[in-house]
Amino acid sequence: MSKKGRLALVACAAFASLAFAGTALASYAPKIVVTSTDDYSLSAGVVISNADTPTAKVAIYIPSQYSVATAAPGKLGSVTATASAADLGGAVLPLTGELDAIAPTAATIAAAQQCGVTPAQTWNLHLTAAGQSLDIPMFVVASQVPGYPWSLVVCLPPPDVPTGTPGRATFGAKLLSATFSASAIKEPPTGSGDLRWTSLWTPYNPGVGTVNASGTVEVQSNRPLPVAGTFSHTQKRIVKYKTVNGKRVKQVSTKITWTTNVTENSKPPADVVTVVLYKNKIVGRGTGSLTVKGVKSVQLTVAMDLDGGTGSIPTGQPAGPDDLYYHDLGAAGCIATPAFQGLPCTNGTLGEYFILGKFTIKTFTK
Repeated sequence: MSKKGRLALVACAAFASLAFAGTALASYAPKIVVTSTDDYSLSAGVVISNADTPTAKVAIYIPSQYSVATAAPGKLGSVTATASAADLGGAVLPLTGELDAIAPTAATIAAAQQCGVTPAQTWNLHLTAAGQSLDIPMFVVASQVPGYPWSLVVCLPPPDVPTGTPGRATFGAKLLSATFSASAIKEPPTGSGDLRWTSLWTPYNPGVGTVNASGTVEVQSNRPLPVAGTFSHTQKRIVKYKTVNGKRVKQVSTKITWTTNVTENSKPPADVVTVVLYKNKIVGRGTGSLTVKGVKSVQLTVAMDLDGGTGSIPTGQPAGPDDLYYHDLGAAGCIATPAFQGLPCTNGTLGEYFILGKFTIKTFTK
């Protein structure tokens, strides 16, 4: 779906969890994406190629500017994913479900020990596919990394070991993409600067189910704040005369001309698409004009889509407007975290950001 179409859907309606995949090929190039809107709602997600080796462990580090609440048991948000199931001939399946805060159980305590963490909170990715449920613990862990007080840690079973191997992933499932939202995590309303989420990913050795610690990489997603959008307009009175039934009739209309501008952390975004809507129809882009008559005022909806131009994390099949879009910065956009002592920093992204505004403009009637 085009970005223009996504923006129209979001404006008219008044508008991510981890993904892993593996084969025997020795490549490993995960991406993490964090997006938000101007109401500070947050979604996060990851994507990795089906040709990449399976992931054993991932830790997502949350910048200190974000708040992480202690969640009462219950639903925190939604989860969507896609997975390739080896036991179903490699078919790519959509998975849907929710992220829940749960009380620790014997199973999650054992999983945390095996993962090597002592969680402050236990969350659960509850997914459904092919009539079966899949539960993946996500642990909220106090971090020792400066600037990152909390991390979200998930450990996964190997999907590519022989059928019948103890601990093998259900269905031999390779999770290719996923997104999640979490109400317990909030973006700061007064944040300023580059709020850089980072993460460490550790793969398995292909086909044998042993952890390849030396293959650990760092990947990041940046949120430049604050995001500031402006909409400026002028009104021009236009008078025309028309002969109706032999009489000269005066007709008054209004030409509204507008310009828009947007910055993030006081700099232009990597990419931006702006649409302006009137009566739920697109009437222009970042600059434009509209002429109306016979109404006392018009309401224009302005939707700005920042940094959503080069890739997406699918939330199902087929792709849709709810997918997590991003601008891929590649290795050049990944700034190595000193605390990780020289681990390769392989990819950075800018997560998509929406701004939505409504403006009522008085018109000339006489």
